[in-house]
Amino acid sequence: MPLVRWLLNAMIASMIFFPEKGFLDTPDNHRLAWRDVEVETADHVQLHGWYLEAPRERGVLLFFHGNAGNISHRLFKTKQWLDRGISVVLTDYRGYGKSSGKIRVGHDIITDAEAFLTWLVETEKKSPENIVLYGESIGSAPALTLGGKQKFCAVILEAPFTTLAELAGTHYPVVPKAILKDFDLDNMSAIKDLRSPLFIIQGEQDEICPLRMGRELFEKAPEPKEMFVVPRGGHNDLPITGGADFWEKPYQFISRCLK
Repeated sequence: MPLVRWLLNAMIASMIFFPEKGFLDTPDNHRLAWRDVEVETADHVQLHGWYLEAPRERGVLLFFHGNAGNISHRLFKTKQWLDRGISVVLTDYRGYGKSSGKIRVGHDIITDAEAFLTWLVETEKKSPENIVLYGESIGSAPALTLGGKQKFCAVILEAPFTTLAELAGTHYPVVPKAILKDFDLDNMSAIKDLRSPLFIIQGEQDEICPLRMGRELFEKAPEPKEMFVVPRGGHNDLPITGGADFWEKPYQFISRCLK
């Protein structure tokens, strides 16, 4: 990769991804059953995550988080799933938490997601029909990409976007889309190939990924599908503004396909 392009990509990555190394919280603080997950990507990056085990596991939710923080910042979202019999695998992309490496191009998070999925299926022997792919914000890209390669129980998207280029144009209209060549995360194209049931959660007042983006994805998605628009919900407050429905509505949706 030419030096100028490498430097440009490094600058763009620093504007998109905001990883944190330190943990805000741990499963032990909540007396949850858990274990560390360590996987290696196809390009030999060591990644870390947590496997939070439900007492009577009915399925497994593979969680791909948004662009800031790390898995510890999503721990509060897991208990409601665990109480419903759904184990949760929280995954950190390269550079986040205890994961090594650094994001250089957009596809890196897809590569990282693939490594966790391979581990879950091949090492943990979990059947795809009992796996739910969960994509939060930028995590919607790996969730949709993997969801187009084979059939899973379901794909859940929380506050998704259409394309990263369109999202960037919404917030930085003067930035040329051409410079995002190596960050071409395109959910609008990926969703056409989706082979799994889809559930979208989006805030009515999402200030980062506008509601229209979630609606556009929903319209393009094949059936079966369902969308929950959270009244007065923003981008980061959906568990609060959505209340119990934030978990219950998608749970009822995935319950139809769990074996």
